[in-house]
Amino acid sequence: MSLTPAEEARAAELEAQIVAAEREPESTAGRARERGRRQDEGVARVRPGSIAVRASEEYAYVSRDVRRIVVIGGSLVAVLIGLWAVTQATNLTPF
Repeated sequence: MSLTPAEEARAAELEAQIVAAEREPESTAGRARERGRRQDEGVARVRPGSIAVRASEEYAYVSRDVRRIVVIGGSLVAVLIGLWAVTQATNLTPF
């Protein structure tokens, strides 16, 4: 089963949109960093290969992952509370 040229073009277009959407927050963070650098002209520069640069790049991934963990955990707690409320209201208990 193969894709038609029109389907392949549409898939490439969607992939380009997804990549652009993923890069948008990175460019926004880059602009914020640039503004911060302009304000800190007197601060010593960090070497490009230093651990501080790598750590600042990793921070974006960590904060995104922590946000996802909180959302999923909160959703699970909300579902459990909802199930508890339904069982209490309907007296459906396994025992």
